[in-house]
Amino acid sequence: MALAFALGGCGGMNVEDFEGKTPELRIERYFAGKTSAWGIFEDRFGTLRRQFTVDITGTFDGQLLTLEENFLYSDGETERRVWTIRPGDDGRYEGKADGVVGIARGQAAGNALNWRYDFDLKVGDGTWRVAFDDWLYLQPGDVIVNRAKVTRFGIEIGEITLFFSKPAGV
Repeated sequence: MALAFALGGCGGMNVEDFEGKTPELRIERYFAGKTSAWGIFEDRFGTLRRQFTVDITGTFDGQLLTLEENFLYSDGETERRVWTIRPGDDGRYEGKADGVVGIARGQAAGNALNWRYDFDLKVGDGTWRVAFDDWLYLQPGDVIVNRAKVTRFGIEIGEITLFFSKPAGV
Protein backbone atom coordinates (compact mmCIF):
# COMPACT_ATOMS: atom_id res chain seq x y z
CA MET A 1 0.00 0.00 0.00
CA ALA A 2 2.87 2.38 0.80
CA LEU A 3 4.39 1.62 -2.60
CA ALA A 4 1.10 2.40 -4.35
CA PHE A 5 0.90 5.72 -2.47
CA ALA A 6 4.49 6.62 -3.34
CA LEU A 7 4.01 5.76 -7.02
CA GLY A 8 0.75 7.69 -7.12
CA GLY A 9 2.71 10.87 -6.40
CA CYS A 10 4.95 10.34 -9.44
CA GLY A 11 2.54 11.78 -11.99
CA GLY A 12 5.06 14.31 -13.30
CA MET A 13 5.43 18.01 -12.86
CA ASN A 14 2.69 20.56 -12.84
CA VAL A 15 3.33 24.15 -13.86
CA GLU A 16 1.69 25.26 -10.61
CA ASP A 17 4.70 23.76 -8.78
CA PHE A 18 6.69 26.79 -10.01
CA GLU A 19 4.30 29.47 -8.74
CA GLY A 20 6.29 32.26 -7.06
CA LYS A 21 9.70 31.07 -8.35
CA THR A 22 11.93 33.73 -9.83
CA PRO A 23 12.96 35.13 -12.18
CA GLU A 24 9.45 35.24 -13.66
CA LEU A 25 9.18 33.88 -17.21
CA ARG A 26 6.86 35.68 -19.60
CA ILE A 27 7.86 34.71 -23.12
CA GLU A 28 6.41 37.85 -24.70
CA ARG A 29 9.00 39.85 -22.71
CA TYR A 30 11.90 37.39 -22.88
CA PHE A 31 11.79 36.70 -26.62
CA ALA A 32 11.26 40.31 -27.76
CA GLY A 33 14.33 41.24 -29.80
CA LYS A 34 17.22 38.89 -30.58
CA THR A 35 17.80 35.55 -28.85
CA SER A 36 20.32 32.78 -29.55
CA ALA A 37 19.91 29.09 -28.77
CA TRP A 38 22.04 25.94 -28.82
CA GLY A 39 20.50 22.48 -28.74
CA ILE A 40 20.77 18.75 -29.11
CA PHE A 41 18.41 15.88 -29.89
CA GLU A 42 19.02 12.54 -28.17
CA ASP A 43 17.08 9.42 -29.12
CA ARG A 44 15.31 7.31 -26.50
CA PHE A 45 18.52 5.37 -25.88
CA GLY A 46 20.49 8.54 -25.06
CA THR A 47 22.37 8.58 -28.36
CA LEU A 48 23.11 12.09 -29.63
CA ARG A 49 21.46 12.33 -33.07
CA ARG A 50 21.56 16.05 -33.92
CA GLN A 51 23.16 19.29 -32.80
CA PHE A 52 21.95 22.72 -33.84
CA THR A 53 21.92 26.45 -33.23
CA VAL A 54 18.97 28.81 -33.58
CA ASP A 55 18.88 32.55 -34.23
CA ILE A 56 15.56 34.00 -33.09
CA THR A 57 14.00 37.39 -33.72
CA GLY A 58 10.90 38.18 -31.69
CA THR A 59 8.39 41.00 -31.93
CA PHE A 60 5.52 41.66 -29.54
CA ASP A 61 2.82 44.14 -30.55
CA GLY A 62 1.00 44.02 -27.22
CA GLN A 63 -1.27 41.18 -28.32
CA LEU A 64 0.73 38.78 -30.48
CA LEU A 65 4.30 37.50 -30.15
CA THR A 66 5.93 36.55 -33.46
CA LEU A 67 9.09 34.45 -33.32
CA GLU A 68 11.19 33.97 -36.44
CA GLU A 69 13.46 30.98 -35.81
CA ASN A 70 16.36 30.11 -38.11
CA PHE A 71 17.92 26.71 -37.39
CA LEU A 72 21.38 25.59 -38.49
CA TYR A 73 22.09 21.89 -37.95
CA SER A 74 25.64 20.53 -37.57
CA ASP A 75 25.23 18.62 -40.86
CA GLY A 76 24.62 21.92 -42.70
CA GLU A 77 20.84 21.59 -43.04
CA THR A 78 18.85 24.76 -42.36
CA GLU A 79 15.24 25.25 -41.33
CA ARG A 80 13.02 28.27 -40.74
CA ARG A 81 9.98 28.29 -38.48
CA VAL A 82 7.72 31.22 -37.61
CA TRP A 83 5.62 31.05 -34.44
CA THR A 84 2.67 33.31 -33.66
CA ILE A 85 1.82 33.17 -29.98
CA ARG A 86 -1.05 34.84 -28.17
CA PRO A 87 -0.71 35.40 -24.41
CA GLY A 88 -3.93 34.89 -22.49
CA ASP A 89 -5.16 35.15 -18.92
CA ASP A 90 -3.40 33.55 -15.97
CA GLY A 91 -0.15 32.77 -17.82
CA ARG A 92 -1.84 30.83 -20.62
CA TYR A 93 -0.53 30.86 -24.19
CA GLU A 94 -1.76 29.60 -27.55
CA GLY A 95 0.50 29.34 -30.56
CA LYS A 96 0.75 28.24 -34.17
CA ALA A 97 3.67 27.46 -36.47
CA ASP A 98 4.31 25.48 -39.63
CA GLY A 99 4.32 21.82 -38.65
CA VAL A 100 2.26 22.32 -35.50
CA VAL A 101 -0.99 20.38 -35.73
CA GLY A 102 -3.85 22.52 -34.46
CA ILE A 103 -2.88 24.85 -31.62
CA ALA A 104 0.04 24.62 -29.21
CA ARG A 105 -1.12 25.32 -25.66
CA GLY A 106 1.08 26.56 -22.87
CA GLN A 107 0.84 27.52 -19.23
CA ALA A 108 3.38 29.62 -17.33
CA ALA A 109 3.87 30.05 -13.60
CA GLY A 110 6.85 31.55 -11.83
CA ASN A 111 10.01 30.80 -13.81
CA ALA A 112 8.54 27.93 -15.89
CA LEU A 113 6.43 27.40 -19.00
CA ASN A 114 5.00 24.09 -20.19
CA TRP A 115 4.06 23.79 -23.90
CA ARG A 116 2.18 20.82 -25.32
CA TYR A 117 1.50 20.28 -28.99
CA ASP A 118 1.48 17.79 -31.84
CA PHE A 119 3.95 18.30 -34.67
CA ASP A 120 4.48 16.85 -38.14
CA LEU A 121 8.21 16.05 -38.02
CA LYS A 122 10.20 15.46 -41.21
CA VAL A 123 11.99 12.11 -40.93
CA GLY A 124 13.94 11.07 -44.01
CA ASP A 125 11.57 11.23 -46.97
CA GLY A 126 8.48 11.00 -44.77
CA THR A 127 6.70 12.72 -41.90
CA TRP A 128 5.91 11.46 -38.43
CA ARG A 129 3.21 12.96 -36.23
CA VAL A 130 4.82 13.39 -32.80
CA ALA A 131 3.81 15.01 -29.53
CA PHE A 132 5.94 17.52 -27.63
CA ASP A 133 5.88 18.02 -23.86
CA ASP A 134 8.10 21.08 -23.71
CA TRP A 135 9.37 22.71 -20.47
CA LEU A 136 11.19 26.05 -20.35
CA TYR A 137 12.87 27.33 -17.15
CA LEU A 138 14.18 30.90 -16.87
CA GLN A 139 17.41 31.02 -14.89
CA PRO A 140 19.29 33.96 -13.38
CA GLY A 141 21.43 35.69 -15.99
CA ASP A 142 18.67 35.64 -18.65
CA VAL A 143 19.27 32.02 -19.68
CA ILE A 144 16.41 29.62 -20.44
CA VAL A 145 16.94 25.88 -20.10
CA ASN A 146 14.46 24.01 -22.31
CA ARG A 147 13.80 20.26 -22.20
CA ALA A 148 11.26 18.63 -24.47
CA LYS A 149 10.18 15.01 -24.50
CA VAL A 150 9.11 13.83 -27.95
CA THR A 151 6.68 10.91 -28.20
CA ARG A 152 5.04 8.97 -31.01
CA PHE A 153 2.00 6.81 -30.30
CA GLY A 154 2.65 7.53 -26.60
CA ILE A 155 6.19 6.07 -26.72
CA GLU A 156 9.13 8.37 -26.07
CA ILE A 157 11.35 8.61 -29.14
CA GLY A 158 13.74 11.24 -27.84
CA GLU A 159 14.49 14.38 -25.93
CA ILE A 160 15.55 17.86 -27.00
CA THR A 161 17.69 20.05 -24.75
CA LEU A 162 18.09 23.73 -25.61
CA PHE A 163 19.74 26.71 -23.96
CA PHE A 164 18.52 30.23 -24.84
CA SER A 165 20.54 33.38 -24.19
CA LYS A 166 20.09 37.08 -24.84
CA PRO A 167 22.97 38.98 -26.46
CA ALA A 168 25.08 41.03 -24.05
CA GLY A 169 23.75 44.51 -23.44
CA VAL A 170 20.16 43.69 -24.47
